[in-house]
Amino acid sequence: MEETIEKYLTEKFRTKLHNGPRVRFYRRFAELESLLDKIKASDSPTRRSVKEQLYCLNNVLEECQVLARKKSLSLPTVLSPSKFQISRTLDKIKQQLHQVDRSIASSQETFCVLPQNLEASRGSSTWVDPSRVHGFDNEVVNLKTKLLRPGKPSDQAIAIIGTSGVGKTTLAQLVYNKQEVKSHFLPRIWVSLSPQPNEAENTREAIAKKLLTRLGVETDIISSIDSHGFRGLLYALHLQLLGKRYLIVLDDVRDTNPWHDVWDGPDGLPKGNGGSVVITSRAEKVTNTMDGEDNVIRLQPLTDPESCWCIFRDEVEKDGEKLNDDEIRKLKPAVTKKSAGLPLAAKVMGEIFYEKRKAKEVVEHGEIHPQES
Repeated sequence: MEETIEKYLTEKFRTKLHNGPRVRFYRRFAELESLLDKIKASDSPTRRSVKEQLYCLNNVLEECQVLARKKSLSLPTVLSPSKFQISRTLDKIKQQLHQVDRSIASSQETFCVLPQNLEASRGSSTWVDPSRVHGFDNEVVNLKTKLLRPGKPSDQAIAIIGTSGVGKTTLAQLVYNKQEVKSHFLPRIWVSLSPQPNEAENTREAIAKKLLTRLGVETDIISSIDSHGFRGLLYALHLQLLGKRYLIVLDDVRDTNPWHDVWDGPDGLPKGNGGSVVITSRAEKVTNTMDGEDNVIRLQPLTDPESCWCIFRDEVEKDGEKLNDDEIRKLKPAVTKKSAGLPLAAKVMGEIFYEKRKAKEVVEHGEIHPQES
C-alpha cells in the first residue's frame, strides 16, 4: 500500500514539475527528483518510506506554481510564503532524502556480513502500522494458527489469495511480525515479487537469488553460483536453510511454476524441520499447488463498513487535525460505497483527501507544511 501511495505522489510531482508552469527553484526541484529516483532504484530491504517528503514536495511545488500564476496576472502575493521560506523547505526535504539515501548505503555495506540467522527485511516495501489496520482480527488468528498449529505436517506452504487491494500483504505482515511467530521461526525472510521498473521477470532463478541475498550471501558469491544455473542456486539455498525452521514470505506471486520449483523441486527448500512458506497472490491458479484447501486463505473485501471508514479517517487525521461533524456526515457514505470493502481503496482515498486539504490550506493561508518549521 505504501508503494502505491509513493508511486501516486511521485507521478503527481513529475507531472506538476514538467507539465505545469515554469517555477522558481526549478533546478532544485529537478535535483530532488533525481535523488528520489536514486532512492527508489536502490530496492533496499530496509528503506524508509519517503511518503511524507513527497507530500511536502508536492505542496511546495504547488506554492511555487501559485506564486508564478499570481506574478503573471500581477496579483498581490502578500499572503504567499516568501522565497526564503520555500528555500528553507527545499533544503529540509533535501536533507531528509539524503539521510534516507545514506541509510540505504550503510545497510547495503553491512548486510552481506550479517549472520545467516538474520531476520531479513521485507524487500522494497515498508511495514504497516498495526494500530492503523482495521478489520483483520479473525484473519490474523486464522493465519497464525495455521503457521503454529501442532500435529500437522512439519513443513507447509500456505497461500493468501484475493483481489488487488484486499489486504493480502497487510495480513501477511501482521502475522510475520507477531512475537509468537518471531519466536517460532528463524530465519524469517520476506521477498517482494511485485514487478519493478527495469527489472527482469521473476524467474525461478531470480527468486532463488533474492532469497540468498536476504540471507546475507554476498553478491559476488551469488554471481559465481549463478554460473551453475538454477540447480546450483537451489543447492546453495538448500545449504543455507538446512536444519533451520525458516519462514519465507513470497509477496505478490504472479506465476505458479517459478516459486513452486524453489519450494518443491529437486533439491528444493529443506524439509523436516518445520519450515513454512507463505505466498500472497491474486491468481487463483496458485491454489492448485497447495496441499489441500486447508492451506488456502481466500481474503474477501471487508464486510464491516466501519473498518474502511476507520482506515480512511486514520489517513485524513494522521497529523492530529480531526474531521468535523459536517465533514463526517458528508464523507462517510461516499467512502463506504466507493471503497467497496477494499482497505487499499479506503487508504488511498484518505491520502488524497488529506493532500487536497493541506494544499487548500497552503493556497488560502500561505501556510508552510509543519515539517518545514
